[in-house]
Amino acid sequence: MPSRSTPVTPWTPAFVADAVAATLKRAVEQDLHQAISEVARERGLSSATVDEWVARARSVPAAPVPPGLVTCHDCDHPMILVQLPGCPPVYLCMPACGRAPVPAQALRDAVAQAVLHRAPHLVPPGKTHCAAAYAPGGIHRVAVGAGPTDLHVTWRSEPRQLVGPRMSMAQRLTYAWTRAEHGDHARAIEALQTGLLHTDPTNDLPALDVATANAAALLAELTLTHGDPSAALSWARWACRSLRRLRGGTSPEARAALKVLATVYRRTSKLPEAADCYRDLVRHHTLADGPRALPTLAAQATLALVLYQDGHCVQARQLLARTTAEHRATHPGHRDGPRLRQELTRMRATCVDQRHGHPAGIDDPPHDSTAAFTMGAQRHDS
Repeated sequence: MPSRSTPVTPWTPAFVADAVAATLKRAVEQDLHQAISEVARERGLSSATVDEWVARARSVPAAPVPPGLVTCHDCDHPMILVQLPGCPPVYLCMPACGRAPVPAQALRDAVAQAVLHRAPHLVPPGKTHCAAAYAPGGIHRVAVGAGPTDLHVTWRSEPRQLVGPRMSMAQRLTYAWTRAEHGDHARAIEALQTGLLHTDPTNDLPALDVATANAAALLAELTLTHGDPSAALSWARWACRSLRRLRGGTSPEARAALKVLATVYRRTSKLPEAADCYRDLVRHHTLADGPRALPTLAAQATLALVLYQDGHCVQARQLLARTTAEHRATHPGHRDGPRLRQELTRMRATCVDQRHGHPAGIDDPPHDSTAAFTMGAQRHDS
């Protein structure tokens, strides 16, 4: 286990805030752990020390004020928690702008008082001692002026009830999965929305950790299941983009998110985009599982359905015929075999009914099963 740094001269809150700011800025473009290592090396620190500072700045369970809520009124930078050995915790700008640090406990008390005065209904009975944790439900942003009582509060036009505001994202993800497995999708969605309240999925900043990206993917999936595909789209895109960067396209997490995105595109009638996603999914499953694995063939079959839905009936029938033949040869007796054959029969019958005029045998499977449709496909960058 790496040892923590021993300072030659006493560290200051400003030194810590600047190190955290540099790490998080660099982590947007590369892996968080790599960013921690680089900043530690550049500033003569151990990676364990920088990791501890960053973890404390991003921590939810132990934070006096929820991370992401407070900014500096003077410089408009986010403020983070800084706790040095032997010193009381303080909040300071990230990076430090030269202002005096703000005592953390005093800021927590002021935020809690604002919530209890303006929106006491957002704090559950018996939770008034941690009212500041429920502040994001009613407050969009707190700009801190000269001191902890000089607050410039921007209230939300539509307050939101929070679920487990002091959970970490990993805990929240587990809780949401459990609630979803028990059929309580509404509670699972509320829990995920609480954790992602300060995340804007429409910007270019990806998730810094896998738990947050997986939470966005689950939120997209549950929102889609709940019947709101349009609301699911931005979360699915963001989760897919984040997990591809964090884990790589062939990872199980990235493939699961890509499948959600493809489904959302299909449900929102964005069929070319859905087809691109399924082509990517076929490619990733081929690399990870093999060209005739069940997940690969399932993605190929769904791609054929999307192509047919988008009017590319020749391509769709040829792809589905090849997939059906491969499925029958590789997985004889599997329950999906009859469904594939039924779908192919339906496609053929529809083409006959609509007089598409294709010659007989147009969808006979080719001898070279690697020939069509997944080769040379344009990549869809979500």
